[in-house]
Amino acid sequence: NNIGDKMNKSIWQDYLKNNNLKTIQEDIETDVLVIGGGITGILITKKLHDNKIKTVLVEKEKIGSGITSKTTAFLTVQHETLYQSLKREKAQQYLKLNNDALNEYKELSKIYDFDYEETDSCLFSKNYDIINNEFKTLQELHQNICITKNIPFEENCIGVSLKNQAIINPIKLINAISKDLTIYENSEIIKLKKSYAILKNNKTIRFKKVIIATHYPIINKHNLLFMKLTQRKSYVVAIKKETIKGTYCSIDEKGLYYRMYKDYLIIGGNDRDTGINCSHDFTKVILEKFNISKEDILYSWNGQDCISLDGIPYIGYNNLWNKNHITVTGFNLWGFTWAMASSNIILNMITKNKECKLTKLNRWFINKNLFKNLKTAIINLINFNKPKCTHLGCRLIYNKKEKIYECPCHGSIYNELKKVIKGPAQKNIK
Repeated sequence: NNIGDKMNKSIWQDYLKNNNLKTIQEDIETDVLVIGGGITGILITKKLHDNKIKTVLVEKEKIGSGITSKTTAFLTVQHETLYQSLKREKAQQYLKLNNDALNEYKELSKIYDFDYEETDSCLFSKNYDIINNEFKTLQELHQNICITKNIPFEENCIGVSLKNQAIINPIKLINAISKDLTIYENSEIIKLKKSYAILKNNKTIRFKKVIIATHYPIINKHNLLFMKLTQRKSYVVAIKKETIKGTYCSIDEKGLYYRMYKDYLIIGGNDRDTGINCSHDFTKVILEKFNISKEDILYSWNGQDCISLDGIPYIGYNNLWNKNHITVTGFNLWGFTWAMASSNIILNMITKNKECKLTKLNRWFINKNLFKNLKTAIINLINFNKPKCTHLGCRLIYNKKEKIYECPCHGSIYNELKKVIKGPAQKNIK
């Protein structure tokens, strides 16, 4: 899947830079500790900092270098066809949280340069019924929308189009807003207690509240989060052969999504649960569809996101007996609007001790996704083939195309030397 002159590198990684941030070398204290230096952790830290709350962010590597650098950075309130599956009150709350988030990005763009561009957003499918249902649902929620059949590169499709959505450069945003924040890089936390964290170098951070914004939570056994989350991979390439206006996202199986960045057309697709159907060649699909050669693919990368049971993120207290620990995860491939929305939810939790009922962690949702997770876990836990994942012991699947081991239960990834390169697993395979 990773070919071309910029092998296994996203277009955003060109904007990563050395921010000269310090490593923790002594014991420190803070009101709020944020763990995780992606866009979510950065936006939460900024929101708390702007509200005069003493906040420290800790990142085990470099800020922005994880899943944030592997995104497509759509800013849209259209998150597949979720609204038609929600009760009206939940749909209204979900839409308001994300509309407010979009407005905040717009206000930030007046202060910082992160290539913010307002554009139309279109969700499309060959299934006319599901698109029409979503259109009617959003109409009832008073969202300004229209139906369109003008979908680039696609035939026999229909779409729901929204105005005043946006696209950005995620790393330029992180570089811009992180300058005034207290951030430590290359500072890995290995143990988390009720009111303090211990780092790999044995230094200690004492806190009143901790926000776990590490993509897949480093604490995932409370509330049985490991049963409520799966991880999904998505593949992306960038070429210079075509130009479009707006963003387009298919909800169909093997569907593609598109956006521009400068004169690059960014194309994503081949979404699949980690460890499942590893043999599909996304690059081959792109070469045939656009009639191009391998040399025309200038960037090629893949990202991974956490999927919740009901399509709504988990943002809330880890458990009711310990309100010091707050977890943020499960953005379902729509991380940028929810990163901003989560900063507002977290601010309310810290200043008003008010949890968002829509996103709380201890909710349960019995549906086909839960039974799918249970089936995958049981099959791979009782399989005695090795190697096994060091997270909870599931059998690993070898991905020949990418030369990695993937955990089909919870999404951990190891390289060929069996060194963990993506969590929730923390330990290498011996």
